[in-house]
Amino acid sequence: GETEEYNYHTIIEATHLIQEGAKFIATNPDITGPSQRGPVPACGAIVAPIEKVTGITPYFIGKPNPAMMYWARKKLGVHSASCFMIGDSMETDIVGGLESGMTCCLVLSGVTQREMVKTYPYQPDYIFESIADIDPVAILSRRERVRS
Repeated sequence: GETEEYNYHTIIEATHLIQEGAKFIATNPDITGPSQRGPVPACGAIVAPIEKVTGITPYFIGKPNPAMMYWARKKLGVHSASCFMIGDSMETDIVGGLESGMTCCLVLSGVTQREMVKTYPYQPDYIFESIADIDPVAILSRRERVRS
């Protein structure tokens, strides 16, 4: 995952543990994340040196892995048709939601800018400036009208 306590000793220890047989599991492959001052290293960037040294690619348990969404839906007892994926990353949030059969809402308040969206072979169902602009009731009712 992401931490502000990451240092060279941690990289060395992780490298040794993985070389000794530990499973290499990470939360997500995001290279950058948003901050007030601009992009900052995210989990994918943090695990990159360990991957380079060990030659082992981590198993990403979080987005975009559909298993995470499956387990969450199962725990909540809901179907993917009743769920939304809301996120700012096309590579993790939106592709993970699409692969899980969810309605996908991209928010432009993070790492993805509007002009970037058209470069992807997959597209979100909706694009919003921020999460404050999302009206889930309107989206659900529109989806119901489309099905009928």
